[in-house]
Amino acid sequence: MANSTTYSLSTISQIWSGLWVNSYILVIILAGITIFAFLPTFSNDFQLAWDDTWQVLENPLVNSPLLQDIVYHLTHFWQQQFSPVNSLFYLVIFQLFGMSASTFHTACLLIHCGNVTLVFLITKKLLPTLLHEIDYTKVSSYAFFTALIFAIHPMQVESVAWISASKILLYGFFTLTALFCYIRYIQSGHYGWLSITVVAFLLGFGSKEQAIILPLNLVLFDYAFGRFCGLTWKSFLTSRVLLEKIPLFLLALGFWYFSWINNLGTINPEAYPLYQRAVFGFYSFTEYIFRFLAPVKLYFFHPFPIALGEQLPLYFYGYIALVGIVGYFVWDTYRKGNKLVLIGFLFFLINLLLVLHIIPLPRTVITADRYMYLSIVEIAILLVWQVDLWLTSFPTTGKTILFVMGFA
Repeated sequence: MANSTTYSLSTISQIWSGLWVNSYILVIILAGITIFAFLPTFSNDFQLAWDDTWQVLENPLVNSPLLQDIVYHLTHFWQQQFSPVNSLFYLVIFQLFGMSASTFHTACLLIHCGNVTLVFLITKKLLPTLLHEIDYTKVSSYAFFTALIFAIHPMQVESVAWISASKILLYGFFTLTALFCYIRYIQSGHYGWLSITVVAFLLGFGSKEQAIILPLNLVLFDYAFGRFCGLTWKSFLTSRVLLEKIPLFLLALGFWYFSWINNLGTINPEAYPLYQRAVFGFYSFTEYIFRFLAPVKLYFFHPFPIALGEQLPLYFYGYIALVGIVGYFVWDTYRKGNKLVLIGFLFFLINLLLVLHIIPLPRTVITADRYMYLSIVEIAILLVWQVDLWLTSFPTTGKTILFVMGFA
């Protein structure tokens, strides 16, 4: 009986492992699961009491697409936001299919499916550089489950199911496109891939200002792929890895200046004091991790815990210790030779940098699920890696599960 069971598990593992080497099949499976999970969004209407009214229904660029409206959206902030690519996205949908909420939801879901595919492809290319001894089948397994978590995690509902949050989806799409093309550039050396990265950066910023952070992600990928190895400070200043980033950082500086002259990239003069903002940053960082691990009591509006001038409750300072524990875990695994954890948490941090309140930009909420859209990727990779370690530590149950899932 034991031999029969072992044979059955081996057969399942062989069949399942065969699926892992076919990326097309895995992408189709991911798309199917994603669409099934978000089927309820097709019956959602426009959110008339929120941004859908001015962003879509009453947007002059969408309803009366005159050339002057397009030029204005491309050169000005509108309703205190700069998202001309997003408005053009609405325009195309309206012109092709009319003002139907279900059509807009469908388009948003398709963009999300595209992002899921990019997460899968990027993860497949990134993992071999971070876990050198990982085999091809396990790479595909890691990439699949990382993309799956990114696809259907409850924290993604706000970004996918709310039409006005399409800015998040589009900025995520162009950021992920830029990262994928940048990896291809690193591996091939062809400047065409770098050119596409720059174009994606421009389109990402035209979707949502948060895309301005892309150059830091590129530097992180440089480190992940070992492009700093062998460089001294002197050689780094004249190296290709630095020179090729200068246009991107200049673009980011230009984006910031454009926001500043529109009074939207400036420091908030009525901000909380620095020490409270620092505590807010520790709190937000920790809360995002907690909500990822236990996505309960999710809400569309998370207000600041105190008003300006009030004192923070003492328990808030406990979040400093929690971040310290996370930091020690990252450092401890890194000094043991594991780059995956360090890269994962740095990616998580970089893509939350502008919403952690250390920089006192105007914000009406202390945290928001939609801010986690991209940061979920690397936390998902770490979760898959950690679960794999746990399962391999069990001699029987873990082995059975690993056989079936294709990790073994």
